[in-house]
Amino acid sequence: MMTDLRFEEDTLRKIESILLDHDIARSYFQGELYDRLGNTFSGFSLELQSGRMVELDAKKSAYLFMIPDGSTAWARRVNEHGNAPAGMDIHFTNSFVIEGEENSVIAFSAETLPGVWSDTLHISRMMLRADAPARLGTVAFGMMAVTAYRLGFTQIQLYAAGRGPLHPNDPDALIGYCVWPKWGFDAPVNAAEMSRHPMSSMHEVSTVQGVIARTPEWWNTYGSARPMQFDLRANSLSWSILINYLCTTVATF
Repeated sequence: MMTDLRFEEDTLRKIESILLDHDIARSYFQGELYDRLGNTFSGFSLELQSGRMVELDAKKSAYLFMIPDGSTAWARRVNEHGNAPAGMDIHFTNSFVIEGEENSVIAFSAETLPGVWSDTLHISRMMLRADAPARLGTVAFGMMAVTAYRLGFTQIQLYAAGRGPLHPNDPDALIGYCVWPKWGFDAPVNAAEMSRHPMSSMHEVSTVQGVIARTPEWWNTYGSARPMQFDLRANSLSWSILINYLCTTVATF
């Protein structure tokens, strides 16, 4: 993916500064990672779609794969399974991950257009304890998006789990369908699901972001799980939504 110098200068650097100045980044994203033997972890090597090898030090690895300090991290090649693609699967665990879980992000190549292959990230598993520090996920994903853009990735995808109605005080509820769109993820909606609880404002809406823009309460109540994507191209709708969210929830002026 070609980078846009004006987008980099006018937007990305400002957002990166907001993220790096936040207490979460200073406290939990300094690249203090370990391997499964307890040794200091130096980082990952990635082969991108172009054949170019990228060496990521521990801090860049933490940014790209949302890995906080104190984590044990490792990588393995995986075949396609369920909603997850074949690629390099980065696993990690730490005290913020739900007990018994392993978070993971897969780096792989996807055919985004017929005959056009691009580097993509798939957030395969991201389960945080209810008592994890506030804004940990927000800052972590912001740094993932910034780093992925700079490395030339074209999109970030995932399966956003759960369904409405939203129960934010239920620690066991799956709320990905509601949380990920706040950070810029989008997906199609179809006429059938819109017709189940019709509202006049939903006429001709075709995407999750379209629904949320008109009536966010509808999505909280009636939304459901599905694959979603974050468009990493400069000045995309995904960036616009994420930047607005970061400026209203993370930035301090």
